Amino acid sequence: MLNLLPEWTYHYGEFWKAIKIRNLWFIRLRYLAAVILFGFFLTGEFLFHLNFSIEQIIAINGINFLILLYNVIVHSIRKYVSSEPGKFNGLHLSLIQMILDLSALMLLVYYTGLIESPLYMFFIFHMIIGSLILPGYIIYITAGLVSCAFALLTFFQRLNLIENHFIPGLYTGSRPHTLTYDILFVIIFAIMLFISVYIANKIAHQLYQRERQLRSSLEKLNEAEIAKQKYTIGIVHEIKTPIAAVHSILELIKNGYVGNVSELVEQKIQRAELRTEEALQLIKNILNISKLRLLEIRLTDEINVSVFIKNILDTFSDMAKEKSIALIFVDNTNEQLSIKSDKILLELVISNVISNALKYVEEGGTVEVRLDFKEEKFSIEVCDNGIGIPQKETDKIFEQFYRASNIDRTIHEGSGMGLAIVKEIVEKLGGIIKVTSPSRLAQANRPGTNFEIVIPTRYKQNEYDIFEVNKEDYLES
Repeated sequence: MLNLLPEWTYHYGEFWKAIKIRNLWFIRLRYLAAVILFGFFLTGEFLFHLNFSIEQIIAINGINFLILLYNVIVHSIRKYVSSEPGKFNGLHLSLIQMILDLSALMLLVYYTGLIESPLYMFFIFHMIIGSLILPGYIIYITAGLVSCAFALLTFFQRLNLIENHFIPGLYTGSRPHTLTYDILFVIIFAIMLFISVYIANKIAHQLYQRERQLRSSLEKLNEAEIAKQKYTIGIVHEIKTPIAAVHSILELIKNGYVGNVSELVEQKIQRAELRTEEALQLIKNILNISKLRLLEIRLTDEINVSVFIKNILDTFSDMAKEKSIALIFVDNTNEQLSIKSDKILLELVISNVISNALKYVEEGGTVEVRLDFKEEKFSIEVCDNGIGIPQKETDKIFEQFYRASNIDRTIHEGSGMGLAIVKEIVEKLGGIIKVTSPSRLAQANRPGTNFEIVIPTRYKQNEYDIFEVNKEDYLES
């Protein structure tokens, strides 16, 4: 198989994407060219009275039909062409299209007068487009072959070795030019082809070099990001160890294992214990974010969303009963509908949002989880009538370490990291998360909050979103 690729493109997804797009340009332009050629024939025959010969009429329309036929075939097989260097790929398809187009164009030019043809300039157009797709040496060879074929046909025609097909309505004589004119025309035509190829290929080469540099820079940035996240994980793990030890010692003191303590000291120990728990939770959140950025997400788990949410709600039933909160599930979908996603991360998202709702709803309140399906997307809505979020702060709620100003920090401990993690996971799963406050369950002094998570049933990952790490490592924290 002819190798048309520089080595740096072998695993470069954007390069293959560009080739597919440019092949599609070829196909669409060819449909347009077929329409223009048919229009050229009709206007020439009936408006300008060019008086095409019977042979020209058959040739022009026959070639136009062949162009449409092979274009339909190419269009139908285009999506099945691979993007692998060692196999038949997009560049081979581009080369085949160019060969077919130039062959058809050479026949059209021959049957419309060769150097007297009004269509010969389309050779330059094809050379420019080909230079944007194919390697330079292929285009130079092609330009050389086209120039030679054009020159041979021109001189064979002058020597009457092949038939002349001038368009009668454009010229008065059978041989309007001298031999000198023919020679100059062929030379200038060849020079124009090679200059067009040189300029277009130079521009295309510079663009590909820029893409190569950008690709290299992106890889370095990704490597730096991975190194940074791994460094963060290492440092935070080191910090976690002494804090966990302090927390354990405080528990021993509080539980009386080292002797009795006064009530005042016990209160201080409980307060210190809460603070160390908060610090440990903060460390866990930082580890989660760092590992999430390294995590290779594979959206391969088949999840029945309705059953999935019911199972998550079961884990929160005791918490809801302790605070006398009505935990309601409204399912507006077909219970058999499923989604391809990452079960662990999706559970982390939904659990976090429901946990937040239960945390900030007072006793006797309501938390409603509503599931809808529309336009190939699942909508998971968690609505409550808790303390709500000030409207001017809803845009900040997903920022790291941010906590709403109306939270009583003496009652509700927290780090402000949970929703930042949730938003990052949702986006990696291809979805979006929105928040509104007051919610539709709002009551007097209970404005409530409404979180809506929208997840598509199918999501194509961007190759630059993926960093590799074992999922087991992620779950350790």
